[in-house]
Amino acid sequence: MRRLSGVIHQKLIDLRKLGRSIPEISKETGIAKTTVLRHIQGVQVPTHLQKILKEKQGGAKARAQALRENISENSERIIGRMSERDYFFLLIGLYWGEGTKKDFAIINSDPRLIQAFIICLQKMGIPRSRLSFTIRIHSNISAEGAKEFWSHTTKLPRNLIQKVEVVEGKKKGKLPYGMCRIRVKSGIRERLLIQSTISLVGKNCNKKLLSAV
Repeated sequence: MRRLSGVIHQKLIDLRKLGRSIPEISKETGIAKTTVLRHIQGVQVPTHLQKILKEKQGGAKARAQALRENISENSERIIGRMSERDYFFLLIGLYWGEGTKKDFAIINSDPRLIQAFIICLQKMGIPRSRLSFTIRIHSNISAEGAKEFWSHTTKLPRNLIQKVEVVEGKKKGKLPYGMCRIRVKSGIRERLLIQSTISLVGKNCNKKLLSAV
């Protein structure tokens, strides 16, 4: 954490009282926005300048929203219509990053990642009847609520839930429904295919990097 002198600290406060926004203060002083925010918290902006400051903040939000929309449109153009090959490589990426090495399974708390994994499996010709899943939750999370959430998210019936593992202690924030582990039953052939492809991709990238030196 950066420590500022009393003079700089007072300058940040004075600039805020003049109705300057956080980006403006950061630009004028060369101090990071997060540091500026920490030092001006609680500073009261004069009433006659509050409207101007709100308009600045509103403009920043509007620009940020426009940027997000533009990036989203660019993403859609880049992705286009995904082919079977695209889904196969997405499956490789998911398994490479989140997969277990002893069987064909992944575990994660992000429902979109779990859904993407299931769709990729379907594109590979693996039916839902070959899938099973387990749930890992902390003791402050409702087991019934987690079962309902992951069953709805995966569109897999609750009777496919093999186990609910309860971890002692509380976990706040990122794991409101725990983690879901999706496993392909009798998936050794598919797992070996994925692992073989990962090995080939890794070797190809290694060659390209070394040849670029």
